Amino acid sequence: MRGLGIAFGRVADGLLTPERVRRYALVFVVLGALLLVGSAARRVLDPAVSGAVLPDYLAHWTGGRIVLAGGGEGLYDPLVQSAVQVAALGPTSRLAYFVSPPPVAVAYLPLALLDYGASAAVWAALSAAVLAGCLLALRLVAPSLMRRRGGLVVLVLLASAPVLELSGGGQDSAMVLGVWLGGLELLRRRSDLLAGMVLGLGVLKPQLVVLVPLLLLLTRRRAALAGFAGSAGVLLAVGVQLQGWQSLGAWLGALASPLYAEQVQQGQAWKMVSLPSLVAGILPPRTAEEWGPALGLGFLVAGASALAWRLRSAGATGGGASGRDILPLWSCALATTVVFSPHLVVYDAVLLFPVALHLLERRSSKRLRVTLLAAFWLTWLAPALHILGRDAPWPLAAVDAPWSAIPLLLLWVETMRDVGSTYAVRDVSVARRPAPRP
Repeated sequence: MRGLGIAFGRVADGLLTPERVRRYALVFVVLGALLLVGSAARRVLDPAVSGAVLPDYLAHWTGGRIVLAGGGEGLYDPLVQSAVQVAALGPTSRLAYFVSPPPVAVAYLPLALLDYGASAAVWAALSAAVLAGCLLALRLVAPSLMRRRGGLVVLVLLASAPVLELSGGGQDSAMVLGVWLGGLELLRRRSDLLAGMVLGLGVLKPQLVVLVPLLLLLTRRRAALAGFAGSAGVLLAVGVQLQGWQSLGAWLGALASPLYAEQVQQGQAWKMVSLPSLVAGILPPRTAEEWGPALGLGFLVAGASALAWRLRSAGATGGGASGRDILPLWSCALATTVVFSPHLVVYDAVLLFPVALHLLERRSSKRLRVTLLAAFWLTWLAPALHILGRDAPWPLAAVDAPWSAIPLLLLWVETMRDVGSTYAVRDVSVARRPAPRP
């Protein structure tokens, strides 16, 4: 079996020539564009059957619209949300359920001033611009690779399933990727306070920045940690000021509601990419429902503990890390976030773009390239696997599980190795430095 795997990996890696990668990536870009246009046209023409265009953005716009109308107390009431959406679009096949933290509704207030059609168009343009900026900013983590193959890299990333899902759903994951990249660059420039303030903006999507305070604490970036707390505190205070403290309880209640479990935890389970979702997808349905929350929390704690252990064992903690040294740390933290988060949908996997490029820049190998190829294909094949497994009895229904979590787990292991090798090299170079003469 091992020999067969090695032979398959050798063949797969041999197919990854620049010309083949460019040709097939272009095919996927064109296919993705056609799917997006067709889906958008169908949803605009018949939302009662196909659902609303940019459904994830509709949820955020709905939150902003409710706050704009002074109805913050009904922010998480499905009936209030449905009334807003029906008034804007007419009957739709599915409620775009707003379950983000209260400050998110405040953040979308300016866009909620517009009718939904115009607002969605503005958001699509803004999201595309931010994503383009993030792709250009990837030279920060892989300068040599982007200089040599920048056009090909961007083409491959645009051909990926996370970009397709992000664009088609109107999600805000590109904004969080920009927060990570902006904070990382400011940390490298030693602008720690400002870096923390930028990173703190990510609490609008808390599951994607949950490990940031831990990493800042472990690396003794006190000013950055203060900036993170201040920025996050201001966002929370604004949300509470406009909607009251009860909005926090209502938000937590929405996350524990049967509607959330039906529409998100179960309805979107096949779109997840993290390890907890894979385990839940393999388990019998009743067991997954009962143990799902505990599994998610347990994996998150395990991931955070593994990250802390890796940093401590490699000697990567402390405030003396240079700009060169922090890239492996933050790449590992990003990978840990994606792999161990209790709730991480395929569009959130754009956070792995800097991780993949950083590893290709530093540790390119056949194993890494084949792992990335497997992740690319499995995320694209998720809809087909969902169709095959959604009505099948257990254990055949496990085909519907997010199997892309396996190559992403292997990618995370590579980031852990990268941290260890980086600091081992640094420590050896320091140990070999001649002692000063008396």
